[in-house]
Amino acid sequence: MLTPSLPDKLYPWQLAADNGRLTGDLALDKLPRLMALMNPANGVVSIDLSAGKNGQGLPFITGCLRTEVELTCQRCLGSLRWPLEVAVRLGLVRTEAEAARLPDDYEPLLASPDCAMSVADLVEDELLLALPQIPRHADQRECEAHGYGAPDPAFIAEQRRPFGLLASLLPDSKRSC
Repeated sequence: MLTPSLPDKLYPWQLAADNGRLTGDLALDKLPRLMALMNPANGVVSIDLSAGKNGQGLPFITGCLRTEVELTCQRCLGSLRWPLEVAVRLGLVRTEAEAARLPDDYEPLLASPDCAMSVADLVEDELLLALPQIPRHADQRECEAHGYGAPDPAFIAEQRRPFGLLASLLPDSKRSC
């Protein structure tokens, strides 16, 4: 089955008014801010977004983004494959005051009614928000396979008393219990 190509720009308010749908694949190399945080890799983001108005008349864009990125584990500095499945629930608003009144299950998308946005920027923003702040392998054994050794327990115990050595520098009469 041939997937239709994604447009470069979208008009979110018009998409919601038309009950539109945005589906397709976007190459990861089209997302420069995301690429700066990950190891060079090829891949695509599968996009499945739909727009419309909810029962209260709120224009929205909802759907899912799926991809897998390659990050650097911050424990062992090895390669880490990280699957991303991002649920998108955006409520369209014109002002920050409207954003404050948005229901809790929507994130605000601040845009003027005649505003065109880049599809890549919208997708990239959502993926960046879904990345872990400190990526690490879930299983420490994977880090050990990359040469990472767990710290010695004696070293950890010594680290818990960072000023312990200072007590030995005081004369005995000045030491307190």
